[in-house]
Amino acid sequence: MGYVLLILGIIFLLLPFIITIFNLINLFKKKKIKPILFDILTFGLGIFLTIVLYIFSGFKDYQEQLNITQLDLGLHAPIASWSMPTVLAILIVGVVSYIIIRNKKLDLPPLLVVICMSGIILCSIFSIIWIIQIWKNLMKQGNIYFIIFPINYIICGLSASIDIIRYYKEKEIKIKTYNNKFLDKCNKIICNINNWPLLAIIFCVPLLLIIMIILVLFGQRPDEYIKAFTETSDWTLSKMYSPPTIENDAHYLCTVSLRGHRKLVKPIRYGIRKGEKIVVNRQLCIANAFEQLLQEKLPKIHSYIRHIYDTYGYPLSKHINTKWTADLIYILMKPLEYIFLFILYLFDKKPENRIASQYIK
Repeated sequence: MGYVLLILGIIFLLLPFIITIFNLINLFKKKKIKPILFDILTFGLGIFLTIVLYIFSGFKDYQEQLNITQLDLGLHAPIASWSMPTVLAILIVGVVSYIIIRNKKLDLPPLLVVICMSGIILCSIFSIIWIIQIWKNLMKQGNIYFIIFPINYIICGLSASIDIIRYYKEKEIKIKTYNNKFLDKCNKIICNINNWPLLAIIFCVPLLLIIMIILVLFGQRPDEYIKAFTETSDWTLSKMYSPPTIENDAHYLCTVSLRGHRKLVKPIRYGIRKGEKIVVNRQLCIANAFEQLLQEKLPKIHSYIRHIYDTYGYPLSKHINTKWTADLIYILMKPLEYIFLFILYLFDKKPENRIASQYIK
């Protein structure tokens, strides 16, 4: 029984890659290998596994703090949760467009074919952006499986578009004549199969605008499809900073204050503390540089102050769980920051060098 489960597990892990290989083969073959079967496997299994993997990864949005004892992948969500309606809408448009084009029995009018090709292009562009987003952490704990379905969608979408163009070239399209010269000209352009790839690219713009207008009515922002990727941390296109990971009881007040609004706390870069990546601002660097100087000059006093801070700082920091409380702590620490800075300039020959070197490997 154990060997059977092991073999099934290996097959299950390899199946997405096997499907990808057959989709690539079908892209270049005129006579496809089991196209319906591989469409069902690609979309049914691909969408299902991607959703299940995403859910079980335990992703949290960038502003939430990860606990090192409950890390799962140890990364924040690659897509902002509030942008999911936009992501799902584009995915639905892409999948529906693909299904319509694949069904040649529908005998589609040229305009609808072009619109469906636009839907496929739009979803393919979104898939490429998703792949770029994941790429930074591609080899971390199974993240490679996140890009298999997008890659297969691009391959299948390209294959479907080529097939539909080839199908209509073999089939004579009846071109209607309109009395209106402009309308008649537009109709002839659309009915010219050679124009379809270019028209599909052009039609992506109005199609995206229509999707955006509908989504805005449901509370999404006009640029949500961009912010879905940028309002994240830890990934290729991320623009936001996250609170540092909680390391059991190593949760410090200065670091937690970086939960605050970026315009106030002014994060400047990432740093390393105990092998973990943290967000660093000037206030934190100054506080740590002062502690370092104190440890060098007055080690006994430093040890006593450190004990007090570890005793009372950690319980207090657990209550800093919103941006506004973090902002308040940052403001309250400003007088201490200036005192620390004054002492550094008074007793250190190169205070700015010491400050800049904090939390560097």
